[in-house]
Amino acid sequence: MWLLLVEDEKQLANSMKQGPEEEGYSVEVSHDGEDAEVQGLTNDYDIVILDWRLPGRDGRRILERWRRENRMFPVLMLTVLGDTEHKIQGLDAGADDYLGKPFAFEELLARLRALLRRQKEVSAGPMIVQHGPIRIDVRKRLVLFCDDELILRPKEFTLLELLLEHPSDVFSKTQLAERVWGSAYYISDNVIEVTVSTLRQKLTYAWRQHQEEDNQGNSTLIETIRGAGYRLNAELLNRISCEG
Repeated sequence: MWLLLVEDEKQLANSMKQGPEEEGYSVEVSHDGEDAEVQGLTNDYDIVILDWRLPGRDGRRILERWRRENRMFPVLMLTVLGDTEHKIQGLDAGADDYLGKPFAFEELLARLRALLRRQKEVSAGPMIVQHGPIRIDVRKRLVLFCDDELILRPKEFTLLELLLEHPSDVFSKTQLAERVWGSAYYISDNVIEVTVSTLRQKLTYAWRQHQEEDNQGNSTLIETIRGAGYRLNAELLNRISCEG
């Protein structure tokens, strides 16, 4: 397994690489944000450990660039313990998990193993998810609505993928926090509501390109089930025509 470790504290980086190397990883180390960004754009790593605070460029901006360029290797973001804002921003930028400093090296290794298991499960799952006019290419991170590309942020993509895979299920906010953000402990209701709202708006805009607005009424493609959570409006999706 090929691992990129991005950590500007050289002594810490030397300590961190020892554990993964003992477990069979080939570890490459970068101490600078700009160098790390280039490495991630040019190499197909199996997994990346990325510190938030870096000289040259912070971890969030690096990760955003990687995801824009379709670099989809799992990323474990390192943040200062208790820095909830950075955790949320990192996950929204496309991080798959986070670990607060200081940490136990045993936990670091456990999180790496969990991310790799999750990646194998994704690879074994369907690469194309479709319902009605919406089609997702999981490998390419591409979303099409009636063959028109829909630009989504990473968490919007994951949320839509989840809803499409389970079109009849209602997901509570706790379930969404766990399935989309990876934890229900630090994701506020407001973060979930905003993500659902922006995804709903983007779907509505795409729908309007293929449907007379007068026929839409108050219908929505993501339903709010009072007291329960959110659900894809599968019946409505199935009635949408991609002509016009």
